Amino acid sequence: MTKISPKIMAEAIYNATKGKSGSNLELALKRSVKVLENKRMIGNSKNVLSALQEIIDKKEGIVRMKATTAHKMETTERKKLENEIKEKYKAQNVESLFFEKPELLGGIRVEVGDEVWDATYKNKLRKLEKFLIRET
Repeated sequence: MTKISPKIMAEAIYNATKGKSGSNLELALKRSVKVLENKRMIGNSKNVLSALQEIIDKKEGIVRMKATTAHKMETTERKKLENEIKEKYKAQNVESLFFEKPELLGGIRVEVGDEVWDATYKNKLRKLEKFLIRET
């Protein structure tokens, strides 16, 4: 039996459900679950759902961003960051999650997909410490 990857399964589910709603969508999803069960992929459903989310986001021009700061960001700062991400990734929409971690001391850490920009004070201090230790 040929092994099917989660990405291939997600593409099949996307194609099977595209443009459907109501009872037709429900039927397509039930069939998708049956296929996952028959292919013994239920244990891999988290990866299938993750791949499906990526496909949907790409088709609909959605970028998911996670921002972590030491202090709460003002609404205007959040909107500015979202607009910068939207422009950088040429996205139609940015789905954002904002978190606060006081131990970061200041600055911001932004994650979009596999990319991470860490401009937190804690990270800068850690880099400075490594640099100083290496120099002596």
